Amino acid sequence: MVRGIALAGICLLPAAAWAGDNAIGIKAGALGLGVEYTRNLSDRWAIRGGINGSQVGFDGVESGIDYQFDFVWDSLAVGVDLHPFKSPFRLSAGILHNNNGLNGDSRPTSNVTIGNTSYTPTQVGLLTTTVSFKETAPFLGLGWDWSRKKKHFGMSFDIGVLDQGSPRVALSGSGTLLGNPSFQQDIANEEAQLRDSLSDLDLLPYATVGFVIRF
Repeated sequence: MVRGIALAGICLLPAAAWAGDNAIGIKAGALGLGVEYTRNLSDRWAIRGGINGSQVGFDGVESGIDYQFDFVWDSLAVGVDLHPFKSPFRLSAGILHNNNGLNGDSRPTSNVTIGNTSYTPTQVGLLTTTVSFKETAPFLGLGWDWSRKKKHFGMSFDIGVLDQGSPRVALSGSGTLLGNPSFQQDIANEEAQLRDSLSDLDLLPYATVGFVIRF
């Protein structure tokens, strides 16, 4: 819904807003694959809006449990660029509508330890975990947009830090102990361990590279 509102807002801009120094970029990096629009306001100032998305799957082990993970990038970014030297170099600040997250599941084939207790595969069933972060995440960065040098095409490069807060972890099983208080307490302990292991993701460094078309 947020994406739809943002795209509708761009389409409703007056025609005069499009008759100037505009750019469209395709990007890839630690925030996923993305498309962004840039509008130069002056030699020093520009505004940018973009959509990022993609997904990658991988196998991992957490607390001795084998998982199949999917990392999902899904975000909408709005920011301001300052070109202090009227050059490709820029300083950036903005906000990310952040739906990035990690989904995982595990179906044990032998006994596994959850919390401090060993459980059989039948007792655990399908173990499902989801990791999410705060939806509104500010970012600061710096970079270069070489398409500003009066060219129709150019490359861009950005690095920065995204403040997405502490990870929110939810873990559940579907086995015969579903609803059992002791099992739920061990699940809560396992959530806490996973939360601690992912705590470094609260401040997420990122780097992106892109290809820019200017018109």
